Amino acid sequence: MHCSILIIILLGLLIGYIGGYAGIGGAPFMIAFLVLVCGISQYTAQGTVLTMMLGPMSLLGILTLKEEVRMQWKSILIGVISYAVFSYFGAELAFHFGELSVKKYFALLLIIIGILQLFPQLYKAENIEKTEQIPSWWMLFIGALTGIIGGLFGIGAGVLMVPIFLMLFNMKKNHARALTLAILLPPVSLGAFVKYQQEGAIDWKMVIVLFVSYFIANYIGAKHGSRAKMSVFRKVYAFLLIGIAIVYFLQIRYQK
Repeated sequence: MHCSILIIILLGLLIGYIGGYAGIGGAPFMIAFLVLVCGISQYTAQGTVLTMMLGPMSLLGILTLKEEVRMQWKSILIGVISYAVFSYFGAELAFHFGELSVKKYFALLLIIIGILQLFPQLYKAENIEKTEQIPSWWMLFIGALTGIIGGLFGIGAGVLMVPIFLMLFNMKKNHARALTLAILLPPVSLGAFVKYQQEGAIDWKMVIVLFVSYFIANYIGAKHGSRAKMSVFRKVYAFLLIGIAIVYFLQIRYQK
């Protein structure tokens, strides 16, 4: 059973507003909603959301961090190229594993993201000098790793990049955000898109509806900014992700 266009519009508006307001990625929620509520396949949900993200989804965030972006142009270029190339291999892995396995790994990813949101202290180093640059070979490795994850699960993987930059390199928060947003601004998932398109796992009508509604709501959310207590928001976000993961595992058990 597929959802009506109105439901898809509301989904794009909701996730877009939250993404702009709180700066938290919504791709995992979109994919889970399309699979669990709309009843489409995991592959089609991932391919559709991934294709939607080929557009300039992070443009508004970058406009507020122009100086940090300018300072890191070399790292951004390396990250974009490595992510784009390795996202194809991530998509290849997705179709190699089979849909049931991808669902299981996707649920595990949701739990990992949830834990990172619940316990930000895990990747916030204290009393250590902050850095503004990442060595080129490290940037190549991180771009490749997150590209594989992005292609495998149909997400932007930005929700994992920021913790990596903060935890491993103790970057300044704005520099980590700017680097992540700038890497994800171009169509870096192009490699993965090619594979999902070859497999016929993209709903183009849904792509257009989600992109337009998300982009409009994201702008409104960004203008309003985040005035709520982010600690509370992140806990709710984390528990929702973990709850969705549990539903996924129950569905997987039922399908076996």
